Amino acid sequence: MKADNHTSSPDPEFTPMDNPCNLFYLRRAARAVSKQYGVAMKDSAVEATQFSVLFILSKSGALSITDLANRMGLDRTSMSRNLTPLQTHGYISVGGDGMTRAREVTITDAGSKALQDLMPMWRKAQAEFSAHMGEADTALLIELLGRVATMGSKDY
Repeated sequence: MKADNHTSSPDPEFTPMDNPCNLFYLRRAARAVSKQYGVAMKDSAVEATQFSVLFILSKSGALSITDLANRMGLDRTSMSRNLTPLQTHGYISVGGDGMTRAREVTITDAGSKALQDLMPMWRKAQAEFSAHMGEADTALLIELLGRVATMGSKDY
């Protein structure tokens, strides 16, 4: 009897289009949008992803790292890592060290100034995205992504 040499290697002709993978397309889209915003903000010391942190803090005031992480959809450890460059630049302050108090993050005056400088770049990226997608599809996409973001929550 001949041994079965069948392996489970993927079919070289198989593509994600043959069986669309939600994760593949969401991550690919996220990378494309991140790149577009990154190009728009290339002349600043702030990464496009850090813009959201400054924006949230400017609107909400001080937040614990955990609350900020929850708003960003990140775990606390990832959030802490993302805060380091903003703290190094003096754009945020992280205080409340100790076991009995949550570490609180606030935007500094320098962070508010950086955010003000970033707003025209962000508006440009927003306008480019909307021009590419169209206003109606942009609104629909935001609605759908909001629903996707609830996956794993108790209400899901």
